[in-house]
Amino acid sequence: MQEKNMRFGEFIKKKRLQDERDLTLKDLATVLGVSLSMLSDIEQCRRKPFDSDKIEQFCSYLNLSDEDKALMYDLAARDRGEIPSDIDDIMMHSEIGEMARFALRMSNAGVASEEDWKTFIRNIEKKRGNNID
Repeated sequence: MQEKNMRFGEFIKKKRLQDERDLTLKDLATVLGVSLSMLSDIEQCRRKPFDSDKIEQFCSYLNLSDEDKALMYDLAARDRGEIPSDIDDIMMHSEIGEMARFALRMSNAGVASEEDWKTFIRNIEKKRGNNID
């Protein structure tokens, strides 16, 4: 299953099982300060994802990349039907957020195309010194 199609629980279970320390559910529940049953339910997608503090703890403990952390926030938000909590403040309470919402609405209305977004992203990546296609 591709990570973009995964649910939050499936993703954290995959990352736990890939860890070289052979982490059990109990080990990780103890580290995160949650009950074993809660973590099991989250991994089995029977419960909503944990909050941003626990996502940060999880990522730190498993030494996950910034990309994995961003994906976790996105997956958690998708499961909750919310804006990812790592960008909620900027999306809802800043001038940049107003511009982003406007741009998304223009895209939704068919004014901004996928190619427009790709051009925008390429330009941002050039500023950062990265090249993507």
